[in-house]
Amino acid sequence: MNHDHPRSQTEKASLAEGSQINPMNREHPRPQGKTDWNDQEMEALQLAAQLILEHGGETFRAEETVRRMGEGFRLREVESFAVPSGLFISYRTAEGKLETSVRRVHKQDTDLTVVDQTNHISRAVAAGLTGPAEACRSLREIAALRREKNCWSFLLAAGVCAAGFTLLFQGGAREALVGALVAALTEGACMLFSRFHDSWIVSDIVGGFLTALLPALAARWLPGLGTEAVVAGALMPLVPGVAMTNAVQDGFRGDMVSGVSHGVSALMTAFMIAGGALLAQAVLRIVSEGGL
Repeated sequence: MNHDHPRSQTEKASLAEGSQINPMNREHPRPQGKTDWNDQEMEALQLAAQLILEHGGETFRAEETVRRMGEGFRLREVESFAVPSGLFISYRTAEGKLETSVRRVHKQDTDLTVVDQTNHISRAVAAGLTGPAEACRSLREIAALRREKNCWSFLLAAGVCAAGFTLLFQGGAREALVGALVAALTEGACMLFSRFHDSWIVSDIVGGFLTALLPALAARWLPGLGTEAVVAGALMPLVPGVAMTNAVQDGFRGDMVSGVSHGVSALMTAFMIAGGALLAQAVLRIVSEGGL
């Protein structure tokens, strides 16, 4: 004999709806509203700080951006800790729930335009002009545009930079032209190597090698070419000036972890470039002594 009490249609519908959700399944439907809003807030904070750290921004700038954007989202107890290779964010929502996140940061090419665009979005959020959804969409667009960078603009910038420094190092118009060509070719080779090899060490060694080798080869067809000024000028686009500047700034602010990390990275880059240049000099010496 069945002693179950009859259930109303509302209870049956609730049980049927609840039975479709598996508590072990991560793909079950999520409640809409404030939960998704909090997810967008966290994603916006992560993307903003990640873009700044990946493209040459200072760690204190990333932390300050997280704090100001959190205040713009009306979050409480916003805290962040940024290092060149990682990002930690925590805040308390209006309901009192503590949200935390950890994100790995992978260093990319220095691009202060990305940092400036991210700062523009963070200012709009801090002023209350942009919400979490719009901020996430704008930051995703910045990240997507960065991946579609114009290679020719990088080659042109490297050439102009090298030409200017070649003139600064007492080189003439001919040396400036050769320095621009060498820097453009070196930048193109480094970009080509970075597509097939993730290690920045290989690109730095190749850059230093070509920067020292190409001017010596050009001097054989251009007698009297000042190779010293050409090499010095062509090396300047490879020098990690932004990393060293960030190291000094972080050190003065007392952030020794980030300061030491940026400083070691800059020194290693300089050592790899110098090693590539010494390797080119050794190859040229061997070739000249062999009479080739």
